[in-house]
Amino acid sequence: MLSNKLLLAAARGRAVQSWLGNVECELVKWDGPSLMFLYGSQASPWLSGGFGTLHPLLETVKADTQIAEVVISVDAATIFMTECYLYFDNVPSLQYGIRFEKLNKIIIHSTTGGEPFTISDVQSCWDNINMCYDLFSEDLANWGFTNLTAGSTLDFTFELEWT
Repeated sequence: MLSNKLLLAAARGRAVQSWLGNVECELVKWDGPSLMFLYGSQASPWLSGGFGTLHPLLETVKADTQIAEVVISVDAATIFMTECYLYFDNVPSLQYGIRFEKLNKIIIHSTTGGEPFTISDVQSCWDNINMCYDLFSEDLANWGFTNLTAGSTLDFTFELEWT
C-alpha cells in the first residue's frame, strides 16, 4: 500500500510536456511509383535551404531539440501511405538523427474533420539503422487515406508529448 502511494507521488512529479504545431511538407518527388512529401529544417546542414514549414518550432518549448525532418511517401496509384519518418536533431550542435528519449505520444490531426490518430508507444518506433522514428503502420496508412489531403503540399497539425 505504501509503495503504491510512493509510485503515485513520483508519477505526479513528472509533468507531461507537450508541443502542438503545424507542418507543411512539400512534394519533392513525383516520378515513378511513389510521391514523397518532405519537411526539412532550415537549420539542417543536410538539407540545403530546407523544405516546407513548421510553426511554431519545437525548440520554442524544448530548447535543445528540433524536428529535423518529416518524410511521408505515398503510392502514386493508390495514394496510400508507404512510409512515414520523423527525425530529431540536437540544438545548437546538430547531430543528425537523435533519439528523443522521453517522447511518449504523437497525435496527428485530421485535415478532413475526422478523429486524430494517436501513436502511444513512440519508442517502439525507433529505427536504429536510419536514426529516426519509423511511424508507418497499416493503421496509419488507412487513417491517412481518409483523414489527410494533399496537393503540392501536405499540411497537418500534430502534437508531441513527453515527460
